[in-house]
Amino acid sequence: MSFGTALIVSGAITFLHNAPAAIFIEIWLSSFLTAWPIVFLSISLIAPQINKLIKILVESN
Repeated sequence: MSFGTALIVSGAITFLHNAPAAIFIEIWLSSFLTAWPIVFLSISLIAPQINKLIKILVESN
């Protein structure tokens, strides 16, 4: 999940910043390698908390 998320978001941001076509892949991969650990940690740390919140909200209704 984190791999796909980081790949798509880093590619979209690289594209939106008008990276030159000749080095697009290089910039994208560099951005991806930075983003992937951040996304992985974010999902690992935040997802359980969000699941708890959703469970509380669903059970209260």
